[in-house]
Amino acid sequence: MKKLFLPFLFIIALPLTSLLSGCNVKGFFTSYDDDPIYESPVTEATSGGDAGGSSADASPGAKTFKEVCSSCHQTKGQGVPGTYPPLAGSALAQNADATKPIRIVLHGFQGAIERNGKTYNGVMAAWSQLSDQEIADVLTHVRSSWGNSAGAVTVDEVKAVRDQTAGKVGAYTEAELN
Repeated sequence: MKKLFLPFLFIIALPLTSLLSGCNVKGFFTSYDDDPIYESPVTEATSGGDAGGSSADASPGAKTFKEVCSSCHQTKGQGVPGTYPPLAGSALAQNADATKPIRIVLHGFQGAIERNGKTYNGVMAAWSQLSDQEIADVLTHVRSSWGNSAGAVTVDEVKAVRDQTAGKVGAYTEAELN
């Protein structure tokens, strides 16, 4: 039995030791004094804040964007290629008519779209559970960040679109928005 156990132990221990030696379990196998420190790439200057010290990121719209929208559209509104369109520099976000973005936020969006010569085919969930104020704030943030320069969205505009589209079932498609 001892003769079988030693080779078996060697066969198991050698690959296990090799595998674990590749792991960087700090203080166990190796230790580095210069472990990297995470620094967020988003700063006031790049995220829509101003360099003067009062940050637009503290606005209610920026907070809602960070909590609800940034996982898909990214923190700087650049979107995800092929899936989620960018909001930075978006013609839809900069259009004087805010009803399309309001309808998209309220009821969602699905299907392929083309923006700036690129195709996107993601699904945006409906965010109708957000209050009219939250929707107005987040769309105002989007329309005034990352190079966008459209006007503010009002609570009254959101309420009017919510009332007009109350019977809408399902997400919008590009054809329905046009």
